[in-house]
Amino acid sequence: MERGDAERYRLALFGRMVMGVAHEVHNHLSVVLGFSELIQLAAGNEGKVRDGAGKILSAGEKAGAILKNFARYVRPHPSAPEPFLPGDVIPEILLFARYDLSRNDVVVSVQQEIPKGILHADRRDFGLVFLALLFNGSEAMAGKGGELGIRASLDASGWEFTVTDLGPGIPAGLEEKVFEEGFTTRTEPVHAGMGLPVARHLVAQAGGTLHLSNRPGGGCAATVRLPPKPRA
Repeated sequence: MERGDAERYRLALFGRMVMGVAHEVHNHLSVVLGFSELIQLAAGNEGKVRDGAGKILSAGEKAGAILKNFARYVRPHPSAPEPFLPGDVIPEILLFARYDLSRNDVVVSVQQEIPKGILHADRRDFGLVFLALLFNGSEAMAGKGGELGIRASLDASGWEFTVTDLGPGIPAGLEEKVFEEGFTTRTEPVHAGMGLPVARHLVAQAGGTLHLSNRPGGGCAATVRLPPKPRA
């Protein structure tokens, strides 16, 4: 797989999420518009003016942050490892994915305390891996819904991230075939069979591994292991 394949998938994936981002921006901008009206009506009351202006500023900052993070992730770029806190990136990715996941009646349960350690990797590639795994798990639960779980741990050997779903699991004999480009068990046009191959490719670039396994109680677990330092 070439770097260009990952970039094409990135653009296709974020194009799919335009509706979700627009939904989030609309929510905050509706606050901006609503409190603008309030300020006009309550211009004679200084306390309400200050309060309304504060809410406008807060909502505007949130809308700006969403668009800024969106632009950061969607922009094509060469791989560039940097130190960052995974616990900062995961909420950003969930914000982008939330609307799309909700259409499959999927909710996400994140480990309460993500370790505070530093990960040395490409921040945007890390986010793209998580998006691919979240959407893969969501698609496995389409028509049924349920909970996607995100767990993280850190020890001397590095980081381990796990995304679990409540889908049917991996059919026998397809454990590695699911990582082949273009392979998919879904028939809808949006499912191009690129998510898992791209995710494994990006993880391997960072010197890590990605494996899928069936869970004893049902569903699938996608496990990403990354070294504490970037590969030389």
